[in-house]
Amino acid sequence: MTKDELVLKNFFKLLGDESKFKIVSELKNGEKCVCVIYNELGMEQTLVSHHLSALKKAGLINGRKAGKWVYYSLNGEAFKEIENLYDNSFGIKNLKEAKSNDCDDKICAV
Repeated sequence: MTKDELVLKNFFKLLGDESKFKIVSELKNGEKCVCVIYNELGMEQTLVSHHLSALKKAGLINGRKAGKWVYYSLNGEAFKEIENLYDNSFGIKNLKEAKSNDCDDKICAV
């Protein structure tokens, strides 16, 4: 697996978790603190903090400390990089037409 494929795999693995996906979706609406996120999503504060920590460690979100609060936002540059990696790996320009004669009788013989 290439480095780019590994980055994409980890990205999809993170967002494959429903709670992390909901948090990222919530942050699309702008910067928020933990208390707003867990109230809006109806999740436990400790669970939200755990998921935020994983998302921040992966570089998908930023945290900005203001007094005793930490405000989280999406890391737009990280999402642009993921988009570029995806386009380069799986984008429409890389799709190849399937041919009906692609099967090899020696391999596919039943």
